[in-house]
Amino acid sequence: MKTMQKHNKYLVLLVDRKRARMFTMSNGVVEADEELIINDVPQKVKHGDDTWDAQNKIFRHIEDHLHRHLTLIAQNTASYAKKNNINRVIIGSHKPLFSKIKKHLPYPLNKKVEGTFVTELKAPFGEIVKRAKNCIERVEGSEEVKRYEKYFA
Repeated sequence: MKTMQKHNKYLVLLVDRKRARMFTMSNGVVEADEELIINDVPQKVKHGDDTWDAQNKIFRHIEDHLHRHLTLIAQNTASYAKKNNINRVIIGSHKPLFSKIKKHLPYPLNKKVEGTFVTELKAPFGEIVKRAKNCIERVEGSEEVKRYEKYFA
């Protein structure tokens, strides 16, 4: 198992439709941990009067809640990253949310996203840390390959 580079401090951002969790990893060790619970994104919307019967209106309603949820998470993530002096970001979530999460992060932070991994926030924390370490090793391994490719190209 490769060791993580010492100068990289990673923010691992875990997001689902109900909550978010952030922790920092440096040299394979979890340093700080913070959880944000927002139970505001509906999974299903009941059909009411005729105005809500159109399926696209229901979809837009759910997407609007998701947008507000991700905006709040992005704001909290930005302040957390500033407070903890973050170099890189790893996102753990469901695959369809990866691009939405990255899009909501503010400018310097969204350019620091180095990798993603699929996980459930309900998973045991040890399993999440293991997946995050694997993702970080993939990121740092690909950087090492790129570094040596320029000499052999």
